[in-house]
Amino acid sequence: MTNARTPDPALLWALLFLFWLVPGGSSLAQPAFDSPPERDSAGFFSLDWSGADRFELEQATGPDHADARIIYRGSDTSTTISGLSDNTYRFRIRAEGAETWSDEAVVVVEHHALSRAFLFFALGAAVFVVLLLAIARGRKLA
Repeated sequence: MTNARTPDPALLWALLFLFWLVPGGSSLAQPAFDSPPERDSAGFFSLDWSGADRFELEQATGPDHADARIIYRGSDTSTTISGLSDNTYRFRIRAEGAETWSDEAVVVVEHHALSRAFLFFALGAAVFVVLLLAIARGRKLA
């Protein structure tokens, strides 16, 4: 006769449950962008994402991502992008260490025209001069 013991089924279920938790559940999730902007004219925009514990964010201008570079690695779930010239930019995200990119966002950066900026500057200067004249005139009358 052999002296074999039958394992406790509750222990087996507990081990199975722990084995299921160990890989990290959320670290296996595919990251995704949360409503990325399609256009930007202000000179800055934010990208938000979720879906993993640590991320890699890549920026490129070409659709084939030949000029891509990693611009962020870490656990933050958002970043603000600024200082980009007029162009179409592609951003991809993946869980850090993953081999494939899971999501892409395309943002077209088109700054306001320089003529429009000068127009607003001129209008602001005109309002400033009118205000100075009104103050000077009000002082004279008083």
